[in-house]
Amino acid sequence: MKRTGFKPRAQHREPRDPDRARATPTVTPGAFRAPQSVVAAPVAAPKSAAHRNAHLREMARGMPCLLRVPGVCTQDRATVVCCHSNLSIHGKAGARKADDHYSVWGCAACHQWLDQGAAPRAQKAAAFMSAHLAQVLEWRAIAFDTNSSPRDRGAALWALGLLNATPAGAQP
Repeated sequence: MKRTGFKPRAQHREPRDPDRARATPTVTPGAFRAPQSVVAAPVAAPKSAAHRNAHLREMARGMPCLLRVPGVCTQDRATVVCCHSNLSIHGKAGARKADDHYSVWGCAACHQWLDQGAAPRAQKAAAFMSAHLAQVLEWRAIAFDTNSSPRDRGAALWALGLLNATPAGAQP
């Protein structure tokens, strides 16, 4: 091992007060330490698998905006995309995006307002939850419409199944 040119630090100790030393009992540094076999190393909690469905996200193209933020919404169907929830109860955390079944169709202006707008969180949460209810109704309409493509129906049923929002006894 290579030695450095630095000298070891001298330990600075306060002069002992003989009266105080008698009053407090001496405790050795490891007296209250648990045995090594009991102490477990910290383990990170496993991350839940993200629920992704590319076709569900693609279905948003050309659809109407469901966010409809007053004073913001352009109702431009050409810019409608799948807007994911920003609420932690829907799986959003740090760089992790919420699962695809917690998304709504939104125009670019509403999407920007939802993700970067200066509105209070409660207002954004209320707008998203209202739009998500409308989104579930749209997915139900698609899932049980015999004229919808099988891929659209499958993606809508996938989302409804994860949300437990499929009506009881309903058969596509």
